[in-house]
Amino acid sequence: MIQTARPLVFLDVDGAVIPLGAGHRAAAVDDPAGWRSGANPQMSMVDRGLGARLLGLSCELVWATAWGEDANEVIAPVLALPRLAVVDFDEPDLPVPAALHWKTQSLVRHAAGRPFVWLDDEIRDFDRQWIEAAHPAPALLHQVRPTTGITGEDLAVVAAWVEEVVGPPVPDDAPAPLRAIMDAVYDYDEGRGVDFEPYPQLEPAAETGWWFRLWTGNPEVTGQEVRPFGMDGGGGYVASWMIRDGADLAGQPVVYIGSEGDVAVLAADAWDALWFFAYGLGPHDVQGEHHGGERPGSAVDPERVVVPHHELTDAAMRLAPERRRPVEQIIAEATDGLPSLRAWTDALCR
Repeated sequence: MIQTARPLVFLDVDGAVIPLGAGHRAAAVDDPAGWRSGANPQMSMVDRGLGARLLGLSCELVWATAWGEDANEVIAPVLALPRLAVVDFDEPDLPVPAALHWKTQSLVRHAAGRPFVWLDDEIRDFDRQWIEAAHPAPALLHQVRPTTGITGEDLAVVAAWVEEVVGPPVPDDAPAPLRAIMDAVYDYDEGRGVDFEPYPQLEPAAETGWWFRLWTGNPEVTGQEVRPFGMDGGGGYVASWMIRDGADLAGQPVVYIGSEGDVAVLAADAWDALWFFAYGLGPHDVQGEHHGGERPGSAVDPERVVVPHHELTDAAMRLAPERRRPVEQIIAEATDGLPSLRAWTDALCR
């Protein structure tokens, strides 16, 4: 059965991302602060290429580990992964049955009905039975050998399962300006930089539809209304707004749709968006509208030092030199000839 939501992949660290030998678990328990740091001697055993292969699954990666946020601080940079969501294991819960893993109930709660993969070295048969009974969507509980950690064979099993659940990968049809934006690296700099994480591929309409139906409360939303190619740290979309009949993807305006309801038009089309990002701006640098009115702040936050993105500037000069003009003009002209994005999203909401 084909599902409409992109699966989650819950990632354990010890014995999954970090291979473990004899005595290592005791070390992790005896000195958790030292173990969950870059000084951990087992960090040398981490496969640096694992992050790219995990991203290639086109799933949503989530840390499911006792490391908590330390996984983002220590492990993610080693694997060249973006900052990932972390399962909260501190939530109040019902008593855990003796044979059930301490993570299992929290993973099902976090998945919230979405299909998921759990990569861990401590999975038990009872976990599989419990999840099959408690979770409405497909789930793959794949046990990893702790001495090797996650291998190519493990990921091949996951990839085959994902294709069975959501269908084959969607061909990437990102036009050149969006591809340049998506291939670039953005420096968040603890909130002083650009709050934007590009996707490796355009998001499939099925995944967009799942998110957008939740955002609008409208079961008739299809996911074809926008084509997301990235998000901010809060999970809001940066997307092409498919509002212009007959225009190709590059000719559609680029917008921000925040997870808290704020929206903004960033650029008139993908070519202007390329220059917008080349100037060092991101989705939070354009004054947008919330349900209660305008989002506070000027077009470019005076507290933030905007640094041009040299890689994107080179790409923009190569792909669209004729579109170069002051970024203030790009922003001012972004909404010309368009309906109100706020009114459009409000009309979709139920």
